[in-house]
Amino acid sequence: MESIEHDLYLNPICIGLLLLAISLWMYKRQGRAKLPPGPWHIPFVGNPWELASDPDLRKSLRRLHMQYGDIYRLYMGPKLAVVISGYEAIKEVFVKRGGEFSDRPDSLISTLIFENQGLHSTAGEIWKEHRKFILTTLRNFGFGKTSLEGKIHTEVTILLSKIAKQNEKPFQFLHLVQTSVSNVINAMIFGEHFKHDDPKFKKVMTLLDETLENTGPHNLVVFFPFLRYLPGDMFHVKMTLRNVKYVEGFIGDLIDKHMENFDENKIEDFTDAFLLKMKSARNQKDSIFTKKQLRKIVLSLFVAGAETTTTTITWAILYLAAKQDIQGRVFREINEIVGTDRLPSLQDKLKLVYTEAFIMEILRACTILPVSLAHTCSVDLKIQDFDIPKGTTLLPDIDSVLFDPKIWGDPEEFRPERFIDQKGNLLKPEEFIPFFTGRRNCVGESLARMELDLFIPALVQRYEFLPPEGTTLDIKEIDGVFGITHKPKPFEIRAIVRKKETN
Repeated sequence: MESIEHDLYLNPICIGLLLLAISLWMYKRQGRAKLPPGPWHIPFVGNPWELASDPDLRKSLRRLHMQYGDIYRLYMGPKLAVVISGYEAIKEVFVKRGGEFSDRPDSLISTLIFENQGLHSTAGEIWKEHRKFILTTLRNFGFGKTSLEGKIHTEVTILLSKIAKQNEKPFQFLHLVQTSVSNVINAMIFGEHFKHDDPKFKKVMTLLDETLENTGPHNLVVFFPFLRYLPGDMFHVKMTLRNVKYVEGFIGDLIDKHMENFDENKIEDFTDAFLLKMKSARNQKDSIFTKKQLRKIVLSLFVAGAETTTTTITWAILYLAAKQDIQGRVFREINEIVGTDRLPSLQDKLKLVYTEAFIMEILRACTILPVSLAHTCSVDLKIQDFDIPKGTTLLPDIDSVLFDPKIWGDPEEFRPERFIDQKGNLLKPEEFIPFFTGRRNCVGESLARMELDLFIPALVQRYEFLPPEGTTLDIKEIDGVFGITHKPKPFEIRAIVRKKETN
C-alpha cells in the first residue's frame, strides 16, 4: 500500500520534471537562434496572458506591436509563435515569400475540428489541388460572376420581406441576415434553399456561431491543448466537438442525398462536381477526393462563405443606426442613382462611390478578422535578421495594418471619405487587406464582396435603421465578441420603411 502511495506521489513529480526538461531543452535550442524580440515568458508555460490580458484582442496586439515592433515572439506553452505585424512585414512574409510560409500548424482548430483535412487545415500539394478544384468548380456555378447576381437578389428580397414582418418593432438582426447570406453559398454547394424558420438549419447556424466564438487565438486551450482533458468544459472544447459533430451530421445527410440521386450527366452544384471527381479518382491510390474531405471542405466553405459576410453586414447596420448622418448620405446616393423601383445591382457599384466607401470603412474599422489563420514553416528560415525555427507558428496581425496611423492618419475615426479622392473617385489602397493577402487569402472574398455590394444598398434603400425607441447607440461603447471573427454582441434594431421619394 505504501509503495502504491509512493508511486502516485512520485509520478506527477516525474512527469513535471520531464516536461520542464523538455521545455528547457527547447528553450536552450531556440536560444542559440536569433529570435525576434518579445515579452518575458516562463519555460513550458509561455506567456498566454499577453493575448488574454484584455477582452479586446486588438488592444493586446496593438500594445505588443508598439512595444516590440513589426515582428515579435510569443510562447504558446512551450511552442514558439511569431506575430507578423505591419503591411510591409506581412507583404514580405506572406506575399513575396508565401511559398515558404503557407503550411498550417497543428492546432485546436486544425486537429479537432477539421482533423487536418478540408481547405483551411491542409497544406502543400493537397491544399493546392483542393483550392484549384474548389475555385474552378464554384466559378462554374457563378462564384465571383455577375450570373450569381440573380440568386443573391432572391435572398435579398426574402430578407427584406422578413424584416417587414417585424412591423418596425425592435428585433435581433443577426439571424435573419445569417440565413439569407448562408443560402447564397448553400445554392452553389448543395442547390438548396433553407427557410428562415427551418429548425434544423437554424440550429446549425446557432451551433456554428457558438463554435466560432470560442475558438479564437486568445483561448487558453490554444496555448495548452492538455487543458481540454480537465473535468468539466471550462474552455468549451467538448461543446465545440458536439457542435461540429451535429453540423457535420447535417452536411453528411445532404451529401448522402446527393449520392443517392447522383447522375454524372447532370452536375448541378459543387457537391455533384466533387462526387464526379471522387468517381473518376476511385482507382487512384491515396486519392484526396473522399467523402470525409468533402464534409470538411463544405464546413470550410460554410465559414468562408457566410461568417465574414454576415458579420460585416451586421456591423454595417449597427453603424448606420448609430451614425444617422452617414446613413442619410448613403440613402441619398442610392436614391439618386438607383431610385426605389428596383434593387441595386452590381452595375450600380461604380456609381455608388460613397456607399462603397462606407462598406470598405466597415471592413477596415471593424476588423472582422483581426488575426488571420495561423501559418507555419516546414524548414528553418530567416525573416529579415531573425531566425525562424522549423515548426514555428506565424500569426498575421491584420489589425496592425487596418489600424496603422502611418497609413490611415486617424484610424480610430470612422470616415468613409478616406476611400474617396479629391475628384470623387473611389480609392483602393494596397494596404486595404481585410480578407488578408498572399497565397492563402480568403477563398470567399469575391463572393463576400458581391454580397456586401447587393445586400447593404438594398437594406438602406428599403429601410431606415434606428435604435429602439428611447435609446441611443454609441459605437465606442459597443463591445465585440472575439472568436475566429470579431462580431458585435447581440443587439436589437428597428427597421422603419422608407417613404417613397420623387427625384
